Amino acid sequence: MKLPEFLYPLYWEYNVATIDTVRHADVIIGRIMERGTWAAMGWLLQNFSKSEIAGFLERKGKQLLPPRELNYWAMVCDLPPDKRHKWVNDARENRNEWRSRVAH
Repeated sequence: MKLPEFLYPLYWEYNVATIDTVRHADVIIGRIMERGTWAAMGWLLQNFSKSEIAGFLERKGKQLLPPRELNYWAMVCDLPPDKRHKWVNDARENRNEWRSRVAH
């Protein structure tokens, strides 16, 4: 499946003609989660299952996404509250750690 044109601006650094939604699923999912519009998020939910999205969160998203987006997508995927809260707290700590290193 090809990306719809309205998503092209999210992948400005890629040749969108060569993006494959299966092979590049993590890139597609991550970018929409982090920067996508409401329409992009709707497209993501129509084209990827909650288990595929939750798998991305487990593999990469919990380290990459800001706490707010991580919390939102974990809720959308119906992840258990204790797991979601741990991921969000870890993301907050990682962000604060990065800020403290930059400040010095």
